[in-house]
Amino acid sequence: MKKYLRFALFFTVLASCTNDREINQTVVTLDPNSVLVYYWNFNALTGTVTEVAPDYSLSSASAQITYPGTGDGYVDAFDPGYVMNARNNDIEGSGLRARNPSNTRSLIMDLPTTGYKKVVVQFASARSGSGATTQNYTYTIDGSTYTAVGLAVNTFNASEDPASAIVTLDFSAISDVDDNANFKLKIDFAGATAAGASGNNRFDNVTLEAVPLSGSHPVDPGSQLLHYWNFNSLAAGTLINIPADASLIAGTAASITYAGSGAGYMDSFSPGSALNAQNSDIDGMGLRVRNPSNTKDVLIAAPTTGYKNIIAKFATAKSSASGASIQNYSYSLDGTNFISLSLPTVTFTPNTDPAYDIVTLDFSGIAQANNNSNFIIRISFAGPEAAGSSGNNRFDNLTFQGQQL
Repeated sequence: MKKYLRFALFFTVLASCTNDREINQTVVTLDPNSVLVYYWNFNALTGTVTEVAPDYSLSSASAQITYPGTGDGYVDAFDPGYVMNARNNDIEGSGLRARNPSNTRSLIMDLPTTGYKKVVVQFASARSGSGATTQNYTYTIDGSTYTAVGLAVNTFNASEDPASAIVTLDFSAISDVDDNANFKLKIDFAGATAAGASGNNRFDNVTLEAVPLSGSHPVDPGSQLLHYWNFNSLAAGTLINIPADASLIAGTAASITYAGSGAGYMDSFSPGSALNAQNSDIDGMGLRVRNPSNTKDVLIAAPTTGYKNIIAKFATAKSSASGASIQNYSYSLDGTNFISLSLPTVTFTPNTDPAYDIVTLDFSGIAQANNNSNFIIRISFAGPEAAGSSGNNRFDNLTFQGQQL
């Protein structure tokens, strides 16, 4: 993640750049301890929507974008979007379109900052030919009363698509925004065209970056959520390969398999667990690894390319007295050979569902786990129950966190 702010106050495009979709930006340094807390790239967005959750979130709080108000205005997807402010080498994909009449509605971004300070919000924006010409920015620290006090940039005149620009809203000096569960950003629309029956304003690659408060971050300051399985979208029946529900590393092959011999297999179960859930996810479903498990291993392929100080966490339990009573942990640096060298936790005895525990596997002291495209964690099963024909071990909310190199 680049530690930069880009001021979007350039309103002219060079005549020689008529094919460019973006306006040049000035680069300013962000606090080096900032992390990406929320990110909307909108690339999975389709059709008309009423609320949009982040595509990536480091926080467990409920962030969302809505468009409340009156009249016929609504929000939907448009494409192509913009690459300005995109992260993880994301393509321009889709963006979010706030349609006219927009003078009777507001685009509201719920952005809880619990556990963070020195907040900076950025996004790419433009308008259609008849879209509102002015965006006005205010914020709330109590969830209802809005102000622009202390905000250096509180208005912006969007250029006409395809000439997008980045808007940077710097809250880093507004202490009331820090560690605030009620923080919201409001965008109001003005100008003669805002009341029109057609036209829109366009947004893409919305980010909130901030510095973790001391003691509030689940792992080292600067860590990001690299891979996340919440398992809530698992298909019915036997599962062979389970890709991550979210990955920060572009083009990743993060996946879970159950390798070995015998009749054991993976499937889903419900309800899962809320332990270690991210983004306020519900307990939903979890992953069930069925006996006989003594002849199979859970293999979690989790490339760490570009990241260091890796920490994996997951919630786990067993089905009953017939579930395997021991989980053993090892890892591979080359994708083939497995070791447990220097791993602080190498074994765990799970409790019986619904008594879940969080297992933390800390690889931060293992330098070869850093920046490793072949990194795999192996979970093996033991105990007399593991050879049985019934019973299972259960997993939910598997996360990998690390710091960018």
